[in-house]
Amino acid sequence: MMRIAIICLTVFIALSAGSEGNEKEKLAVKINRALMARCIGKGATAVRVIDVHSGDVLYDKNGAKALVPASVMKLVTTASALHHLGPAYRFETDFLHGGQMEGGVISGDLFIRGKGDPKLTPEAIWLIAEELARRNITKIKGDIVVDDTFFDQLSVPPSWSMALSQKAYDAKIGALSVNFNTIAFHIYPGDNKGDPLIVGMTPQNDQIKVINKTRTILRGVSRVHVRKSKGKNGQVFILTGALKPRSEKRVIYRNVDTPWLFAGEVIAAFLKNAGIMVEGKITRGKTPEDAKLLYTHKSPPLSMILRDLNRYSNNFIAEQIVKTISAEVDGAPGSHRSGLELSKKFLDGIGVNTDGIRLACGSGRSRKNRLTARSITDLLRLTAQRFDIGPDFVASLGIMGVDGSVRKRLAKSPAKANARAKTGTLNGVSALAGYVAGKDEKLYAYAIMQNRNKCYYKQADAIEDKIVTAVFLLGQGGE
Repeated sequence: MMRIAIICLTVFIALSAGSEGNEKEKLAVKINRALMARCIGKGATAVRVIDVHSGDVLYDKNGAKALVPASVMKLVTTASALHHLGPAYRFETDFLHGGQMEGGVISGDLFIRGKGDPKLTPEAIWLIAEELARRNITKIKGDIVVDDTFFDQLSVPPSWSMALSQKAYDAKIGALSVNFNTIAFHIYPGDNKGDPLIVGMTPQNDQIKVINKTRTILRGVSRVHVRKSKGKNGQVFILTGALKPRSEKRVIYRNVDTPWLFAGEVIAAFLKNAGIMVEGKITRGKTPEDAKLLYTHKSPPLSMILRDLNRYSNNFIAEQIVKTISAEVDGAPGSHRSGLELSKKFLDGIGVNTDGIRLACGSGRSRKNRLTARSITDLLRLTAQRFDIGPDFVASLGIMGVDGSVRKRLAKSPAKANARAKTGTLNGVSALAGYVAGKDEKLYAYAIMQNRNKCYYKQADAIEDKIVTAVFLLGQGGE
């Protein structure tokens, strides 16, 4: 009987090994077929798929090749932030005053000490203004002093040597920043031919001036442009173009040049609306030690902010977080160099193979970043296995076919809603990395990096979607 049992066990192990080998071969055939597209940069494409539980490599093509990851770099920033700051971390913004406060009047300055909050939205500022008003403050005789010394004074990462656009994804950063350092222009057609278009601005402030050169037309192409210019007393935005009377509203986002001044002006406007008058001007400086605390605003927890970071690939949030890691761990002022060094140490510390990688910024906007498919899948596997940060890391990624920047992906695939992903896109670069819950009830991590490709965005997406679907079907024999 013992001999029969041993023979049966040997046969079972052999069959299992053969089955696993067969599945790997099937997966390789499907992935290789997807990678046959002519637009792909053959020598600059990498794919790696691993089993999250066991670490077994199911597929590897150029896994050790260092490539430009684009916004997949945000995975490194996310994991590093959770490790160094913790999922429950909240960014704080302090409101303090100098001088005396008597009868609702502050005789000195109002100091606003920013600590990197990337989610200081108009809604949050409205709540802050109302909170200060509830303290019966009616007038500030001094200035509004913006204290942004929690960060160094570099408003973009040093690696962003390219010419920056005026669009929101190239927004500058600062320890006190409002509305992602962007303005939204809401543009409506006029009622009659020749009428200027109706322009609204969010958030409202006195620093930004608008020159409206638009008009309403009955015929022709509906198109509106917004460009930045510098005025004598602040920033100027010039609007040109035309809309037809029944055209839909246009919303155009533009970044601002001076984050600290923009933040001060916006906060001053909200204070005014709440019944708090400011007699002084907006200045920049350090909060004195004897300033008295009025109120501390706290952001949502980091775990929730990271969902916005990854699901909507927000560059601004990523770079704010890098400097915050630096300031909290190494001490203020936070810098990109320190924050990125801490992220690299984190990767080394958890066992990620970092051969050949280079961290140049936190968002992936810089083409100087380098990751390997191996380093990405290592990170995905090792972070997911950590009880303290793994669940929040995984939850920060968009669900393919459901939400975020991947809501339209896998629309007709059986893998829809069974994969989480972070996208990455630059000219000639497309990347996708994340997790797949396979039909065989195993969890897989994958990284797909396409550099020097000539694919249109939809073509690159389709290639990646085929690979994700193939991983999902592991063990099912699906084609």
